[in-house]
Amino acid sequence: MKKLVATVGIAVGLGWALCSASNAGQITWDANNYTGMVDATSSATIPVGTQITVSNWQQYKRFLPVSIQAAMSGAYIFHATSDPVYTLTVGPTTNLTPYRKWIEDGEKYSGQVSLVPAPTGGLTMKGWVAGPPFPNPSGPHRGEEIMYNSWTPFRPFILFSVDNGFAVDRFGNKSQNDVTADFFQLSHLSEENEPTNLPYANGMFYVSRFEITAPEQSKYTTQLQSQPDDPMKHPETFVFLPSLRRSLRLSSAARCSPISGSDWVQDDNAWNPPFFHVDFLGEKKVLTLIMDPAKAFDGHAYVGIFDSTGGSLPGWPKAGSGHYELRTTDLIDLKWIPQLGSYCFSHRVYYVDRATWVPILLEEYDQENKFWKTGWNKYAPLKVHGQQTLVLDGYCSSVNVDWQNAHTSISYTTGIPTIDNDVPAQYRDVSSLSQPGSLARIMQ
Repeated sequence: MKKLVATVGIAVGLGWALCSASNAGQITWDANNYTGMVDATSSATIPVGTQITVSNWQQYKRFLPVSIQAAMSGAYIFHATSDPVYTLTVGPTTNLTPYRKWIEDGEKYSGQVSLVPAPTGGLTMKGWVAGPPFPNPSGPHRGEEIMYNSWTPFRPFILFSVDNGFAVDRFGNKSQNDVTADFFQLSHLSEENEPTNLPYANGMFYVSRFEITAPEQSKYTTQLQSQPDDPMKHPETFVFLPSLRRSLRLSSAARCSPISGSDWVQDDNAWNPPFFHVDFLGEKKVLTLIMDPAKAFDGHAYVGIFDSTGGSLPGWPKAGSGHYELRTTDLIDLKWIPQLGSYCFSHRVYYVDRATWVPILLEEYDQENKFWKTGWNKYAPLKVHGQQTLVLDGYCSSVNVDWQNAHTSISYTTGIPTIDNDVPAQYRDVSSLSQPGSLARIMQ
């Protein structure tokens, strides 16, 4: 979800139009909505070729993410309609596995990884070197092990993309911001030609960098965010503001603040696992979107991008741009530890793809346990050094929907992301670009 935060999050303020909607049929927190989904071991299935629409979706409800149920139900201002563009076509399950070296590193090092009590009341991770820290989650802390797997999925050394972003209100009004996006993994690498930990990591294992290229009034605004190697340490965020000709360090305490009027909050972008209790909700068969790589990187594949208005459900992947398939998915519920103070969400439910440990979908509830927000990454398989897989930051589109207030923030990638040596030369100077000091050279 990091691309979208950069795309709309560091743009200059956007005023949202609030709305009220009937509460009839709207969703409130109920763990049974998740635990009651079809178990991964069940023989129940959906035949390939099945088409799911607003008229028949309830037949397949136990396979559908709660977000798609919300869209199909018609209970919210943003909703799917009988227009064929909203049809879900079921296809065969794609064979996807993580990058081989990453799997091998998990087999090699996972035996020395452990969860230990943290001062926050949660659990922190010790002994992680590379690869999935918990390749076979089990036992009383299965949920926490899955959480850490999804916090540390495979990333290449460098991933670069060019992204267009849109903020859409309930009237279909759109505001656009375009960015270049760089993603750097500095520690715990599983790349054949790189050390496990780079000498300039400075205690960080992951850095993202986004520079706005349009509109003109926001051009050169750049966000740099670093995720510390220690799960207990707060992420560090710097923003270069062209009007000031300098960068500012943002407060790590503003976890719940909207990012310049967008639908994302700071904690959607980078967060601390030890600050949450985790409930394991089950290993389920979940109908998951896999985009067609030939169509996924074109804005015409999504409702409301190049349409005359934002549509009834902006950012929805149009029928024919991909297919939905049943994938084994771990569901975990993250609940903020109350002793740490107030927090924006009562529940944060992650849908984690079991084959790759990539979190596909995030659903968030407000403090009154009402369904509030969805962060949905749409993935097309990418080739990493010849191997096809899902890459966390290599999604083709991301959307955050505020169901209660009918706002949405959308991004899509304009061309297949490039990886490592295929990244344009000006974006490969990782030792410089991953450091806050590089922001001072943007307009020189």
